[in-house]
Amino acid sequence: MNLESSNTLLVGLWNPHSKYSKTRHNIGADILEHFIVQNSVEINLDKSGMFKTGTLIINENRVDVVIPMVSMNKSGESLKAYIKYKEISPENILVIHDDIDLAFGRLRLKKGSSHGGHNGIKSINSHLGTIEYFRLKVGVGRPPKDIDPAVFVLSKFYNNETEEVEFLIDDSIDILKTFVIDKEAAIKEASERRIIDVV
Repeated sequence: MNLESSNTLLVGLWNPHSKYSKTRHNIGADILEHFIVQNSVEINLDKSGMFKTGTLIINENRVDVVIPMVSMNKSGESLKAYIKYKEISPENILVIHDDIDLAFGRLRLKKGSSHGGHNGIKSINSHLGTIEYFRLKVGVGRPPKDIDPAVFVLSKFYNNETEEVEFLIDDSIDILKTFVIDKEAAIKEASERRIIDVV
């Protein structure tokens, strides 16, 4: 078996169907897609069709990026297929995803926390058999009382939120770069993020 090693693995969660484009649930993959473009990473679809992947170097550290090409609730199947022939410790995996329990625009980077009802994270926990990996939680806000959370996360950001989403993506990319070099510094950077007033 030819195992490849990786210093860091970044995974962005989403629903790949076009009807879910730019929705709150897709913010994880949207952030990683911007990171990929910004760093001119060549991305290829795996022959299994389960994920897209590419590699770059940041400060002499190898970084692999993975975007699952399956529905959100099957994210774990995609990630397990990717790491099958890889040597990577869970603590070097960072999964980027939406979080409705965080206020809109807030960020939290932590390891080993509960899935919080997120189906993509539930799937990853199940297929990896561990929760000891890092997650960048991206706050998309709580839904209004009259809207089902499952419907809310599949909705697009409001017009008055779109400018802040752009800043949120840029700041998240900075945190990804920091994470590759210094995890503790990245945790601090995420916790200190300030948001603009949404009016």
